[in-house]
Amino acid sequence: MKENYVVTQGNNLIEARHKKPLSVREQKIILTMVSMINPTDEDFREYVISIKDFHEMLGLQGREKYTEIKTVVENLMSKVIEIPRENGGWLLTHWVSSAEYIQGKGSIRLKFVPELKPYMLQLKSQFTSYRLSNVLSLNSTYSIRLYELMKKWHHLGKWECSIEDLRGKLGVVEKIYPRYANFKIRVLKAAIDEVNEKTDLLIDFQEIKKGRSVERIEFTIKHSVEKEIKLPIAPEKPKKNDVNEDIRERLNLITQGYNFDQPFFTQMYQGASLIWNDAAENELQMLIRYVNEEETVKNPLGFIKSKIKTAWDIHQDGFPITFADLKVSKRTTGRTEVIPDWFNERNTSKEETVATVVTEEYQEKKRALLESLGKSPEEIEEEMNG
Repeated sequence: MKENYVVTQGNNLIEARHKKPLSVREQKIILTMVSMINPTDEDFREYVISIKDFHEMLGLQGREKYTEIKTVVENLMSKVIEIPRENGGWLLTHWVSSAEYIQGKGSIRLKFVPELKPYMLQLKSQFTSYRLSNVLSLNSTYSIRLYELMKKWHHLGKWECSIEDLRGKLGVVEKIYPRYANFKIRVLKAAIDEVNEKTDLLIDFQEIKKGRSVERIEFTIKHSVEKEIKLPIAPEKPKKNDVNEDIRERLNLITQGYNFDQPFFTQMYQGASLIWNDAAENELQMLIRYVNEEETVKNPLGFIKSKIKTAWDIHQDGFPITFADLKVSKRTTGRTEVIPDWFNERNTSKEETVATVVTEEYQEKKRALLESLGKSPEEIEEEMNG
């Protein structure tokens, strides 16, 4: 199983209500299929998963149990999801339109229903991405859904939701744990504990009461400080070692005072390719030229890795991002960190690669970055309003 694959879904799909909830096995099948989608795909393909991978993913013991796998797939095809529409309406749909066992090849071929195309294909904005390995490690359907919701909102550090909406999003049907005390212990706390133990997130929550009843939950979301933050790893593709080595040599020709060794370059270029696809080399050239001109950058390799990680976070939140407009800006003496110009809002034409973002989420993300750099309240307001 390719655990470094990346799952990317439109935010409306992340926020959907699971009317007939997926089991944990079914969720892992669906998310494995999603991770096999290429960013450039214009239509769904037939996604093939080997019986061996099915066997491992579903936690089946002993020899491959074809009848059990068939039962899992049959149940999967009956599950229904309610996706909120931008106009206030909703869409009810199944996940999978067909499933076929391929005799002689030991694999299952599945296909998504076409109604899911807007939420999985050609996503340019408002989507959430995470590594498949994070959800494959989870053993509860509620943990997987909570993780997805937390990844959507982690850039803000907080998310608030009513108990009723939370139950729907997690797939806790009406007759399951109707009392809040049971829901809290069996679903909420159990899911938070598993996510905190096995994934890259750390979650806590506070109860918001109306009178004596708990009406809403406020989550706080952080990255786990005990786990190394790594650059995103792109899905495996046919090896292009010779081509990538040529790119490394070209980039090293324009660096000043440092070079990219093979391990650093491999990680850097995989992350850049996931964000910018074929434009990755050009974006890295822009970033290198910026580092060459910026006198305050004392650790070029660390700076480059940090900026690609920041670009990944913005890309993950569904916003377009580019290094093409980086330029050295005037700053006061003693300032040792750089806020790239691409982080500031600006008006752009259709031909430009950075779109204007005026959402509250973007403003909060920008403010959080300024605070993390130690800016004073006055400096933050100047940057926000500048």
